[in-house]
Amino acid sequence: MSLEERKRGLTDPELAAAILAAIPDHALDTQRKMDYFVKPRGRRLSEYEALTCYAQPTPDWIPGGLDWGDWTQKFHGGRASWGNETTELKSSDWHHHRDPGRRWHAPYVKDKAEEWRYTERFLTAYSAEGQARTMDPVWRDDVLNQYLGAYCFNEYGLFNAHSSVSRDCLSDTIRVTATFVAFDKNDNAQMIQLERTFLAKIIPGFPESTDEPKKEWTQGSVYRGARETVEQIWQSTYDWNEILFATHMIYDPLFGQFVRREFFQRLASYYGDSLTPFFMNQMQVYFNQTKDCIADLYITCLADDQEFSTFNREIMRAWSQKWLSKTLDALRDFMGIFAKVPRIENVTCGEAVTAAVSRVVDDWIADYANKIDLKVNRDQMVKHILSGLK
Repeated sequence: MSLEERKRGLTDPELAAAILAAIPDHALDTQRKMDYFVKPRGRRLSEYEALTCYAQPTPDWIPGGLDWGDWTQKFHGGRASWGNETTELKSSDWHHHRDPGRRWHAPYVKDKAEEWRYTERFLTAYSAEGQARTMDPVWRDDVLNQYLGAYCFNEYGLFNAHSSVSRDCLSDTIRVTATFVAFDKNDNAQMIQLERTFLAKIIPGFPESTDEPKKEWTQGSVYRGARETVEQIWQSTYDWNEILFATHMIYDPLFGQFVRREFFQRLASYYGDSLTPFFMNQMQVYFNQTKDCIADLYITCLADDQEFSTFNREIMRAWSQKWLSKTLDALRDFMGIFAKVPRIENVTCGEAVTAAVSRVVDDWIADYANKIDLKVNRDQMVKHILSGLK
């Protein structure tokens, strides 16, 4: 009904004047976006936030959730689709987390495609130039075949550990983060096997099969502690936050960083290997992307939560003590690998290994332990790890 039609329909002049005065001459709300309820982390809503925030309704009894009640679909036995009982940590808003890298499906796939195209060009040039001829035979046939191959199972096990996390976590942005960091771990495993398959094609006799690496992972001593820790993260941990925390706040920044950065990446060039560092560099890119989004989740959002900060920090410190001892044991066992590589002065000697271990421990204390007020004995940690040197 138009304004003139409204005027003609009013018979009481005073009532008409009052009603007309109450009608605004401009729109009360200029917001025309469907996702107005999403609070942006920056000044305006990003594409990442528009596509990942509240993409899946969450019951209103989950902090930050907008939907009413629970879902009609339940697990066998009556367990609800989502529940606060799936984690010990608490949040005033489970939807507060944002990935600083703003990764969602399209840019993630685009990045992977670009990385593969570059990898293909690199491998073509590597093969054409015969660069594999410079590799030390022991490094190539023993270390890359068995021990790098065995690390493939470490990464694949951690990938599988994220399956329950991506199902049980309580917000869309956490789910997207958990899914992509899981895919990165799977990508690490695939790159390791890609390297072994590539070597099998250009070096006669190099085995493509994973039988030897699998035997090393399941029965060997170098990865004994790692194997037990990964199994416990994957199969023996119910809390989805504890799985993510143990993997990306404790185990991978210590054990994973030493294996990738301080062993394979640092030593490869000394044994004439320019192939392995290429793949390790890609893994380190994934590690640093994960580091940023995990810091946002566990430091910015949970450790510094406006209501539950003290409680969450206590839980995180308890988890840290639990998983730190297992991780240090895994690193101690991995020190046995130095007895299996040809000795190089000032590279594989005790002083060089001590420096490498110290770098990893110092980085972890600065980037992780200090952020949750976790007190650790740095020298004791280094000494415990180095006790595995033979």
